[in-house]
Amino acid sequence: MNFLRGVVKWIASLESGSQFRKWASILLKGLGVLVFIGAIVSGIRLCAASIRASDGLEIGLETVVVIVSILVLCIYVIVATILIILFWNRANKIRELGEESHFTLIPIAVILIRLIGEVGFLLLIGLGIQGLLVVGIPGLLSDSGILDVLQYALPKGLGFIAGVITLVVFIISGALVLIFWYFIAELINLFVDMATNLRKIETSLSIEEIPSDS
Repeated sequence: MNFLRGVVKWIASLESGSQFRKWASILLKGLGVLVFIGAIVSGIRLCAASIRASDGLEIGLETVVVIVSILVLCIYVIVATILIILFWNRANKIRELGEESHFTLIPIAVILIRLIGEVGFLLLIGLGIQGLLVVGIPGLLSDSGILDVLQYALPKGLGFIAGVITLVVFIISGALVLIFWYFIAELINLFVDMATNLRKIETSLSIEEIPSDS
């Protein structure tokens, strides 16, 4: 009997949405840890590959390649740290969602949609800074083959101005991505508010239509 009571309580918790919030929060934190580890590993691999690719270059250019590779690794570490903090904050926000909402999954979906925009924004900003470091140094891409991820996407041999243009383009792209996903989230919130208000109006009208005893 105790087991059956436990099953009934668990089903009731599903209806209230508490279990969805709990597991969504745990999964989001786990995903944040995976993203953090993946970003750090990718940064280390990219740094090591870039330094290996600098073998045989002139001493001055080889030194620049090493310095830029380390700076790029620092960017990966910073972005990875911000991302895991962001994932954990959003996970805690899901866990703290109130019980009063009639829409169990929609508040969680709104938080996740905003998170998509925030992650896209951070990644594009990181790539923009990385592009500034790489493109802004004349001959670095064409002579050393450093940072294969950006080799075919960024202009070569145009100097610091091209690096600044690359950064600006990525910043604008990141801002557009952030605005787009925030707009989608706000649109969903708007529809939820409309549905909630309509439900309240219907409830009040049904109460008014009930004839009084007098």
